[in-house]
Amino acid sequence: MSTRSLRLSDGRELVWDEHGPADGIPVVYLHGAPSCRVMGRGLASAAAGTGVRLIVPDRPGCGLSTFLPDRRIIDWPADVSALAEHLGLDRYRVVGTSGGGPYALACAAAGDPGVVRTAVVCGVGPLDGPQRIAGLHEVNRAVFAAATEGIDALTPIVERLVAGGAAAAVPGDLLPREDRENIAAHPELAADAAAMLRAATVHGLHGVVHDTWLLVRPWGFELSEVGGPVDFYAGDHDRNVPLQHVVDQAAAVPGSTLTVWPGSGHSHALTRLPEVLRRICAEP
Repeated sequence: MSTRSLRLSDGRELVWDEHGPADGIPVVYLHGAPSCRVMGRGLASAAAGTGVRLIVPDRPGCGLSTFLPDRRIIDWPADVSALAEHLGLDRYRVVGTSGGGPYALACAAAGDPGVVRTAVVCGVGPLDGPQRIAGLHEVNRAVFAAATEGIDALTPIVERLVAGGAAAAVPGDLLPREDRENIAAHPELAADAAAMLRAATVHGLHGVVHDTWLLVRPWGFELSEVGGPVDFYAGDHDRNVPLQHVVDQAAAVPGSTLTVWPGSGHSHALTRLPEVLRRICAEP
C-alpha cells in the first residue's frame, strides 16, 4: 500500500491510497459516509489477487484531503478526473459503496470518457423526503433526519457515532441475523470500522459531517442523466440501505443492471466487494 497526494488547481490537497499492482486494471473506489480512504485497506489482498490497481481517494474534509465548503456531490467528479489525469489513466472503473454510491453515480453522470464502467454497492438513494428516510434503521434514520435540519443538528449525532467507534458504526442489536453472522465470521470488520472512523476525523468532524449532510441535499444531477454501463448491487436483508432504495435507483438509471444478493445485509457490501471487483474488471 502507498499513500499519495496531489495538489489540485485550486490549491487543495487530494490524498489517496493505492493497493494492488501498479500495472493492474485501475479502479477508483469511493468510500462510504462517514468514512475515508482507510475503508479500502480491507481490499488490499483482493486487489493484489485480481490484478486490480485500487485507487481510494479521501473526499474533501474526510481523512487527509482538504475541506471544501459549499460543494455538491456533482462537484466530486472533477477531483476524480484530475486524479485520473495525474495518474495517466485513460480508462478506469469506478466503484462506490453505501454513502459513496451517489458519488460514483455523479462520476457516471459527469461525462468523463475515461469512466468505462461504474458499480454501486448497497448505495444510498436520493433522500428527498421523509418517506425515504423512514425505511432506514434507527441509527441511519436519526442521522439523516438530523441532516435534513442542517449541519448543526447533524454534528452531535456524528460526534456520538465517532466516539462510540465500532459499536456505534456496527450496532449489533439493530442488524438482521444475516449481518450479525457475517460480522461474526469476519471480526476484522469491527476493527476496520473503528480505524476508519478515527482516520476519517483526524482533522476534526466538520469534513465527515459535511460529507454526510450532502447526501440529503440536491445531488446536482438526475438519475436519468447517469450514463455508461452501471451495475447496482444490493442485499435483500440490508437495513442500512433498504433494497427498495437500490431497486428504485436501478429503475431510474438507463440501461443499468441490478444484482440482488439473497441472505445478505449491509455488511456484505464489504465482504462481497472482491466479487464486484472481479466482475467490473471482466466486463468491457
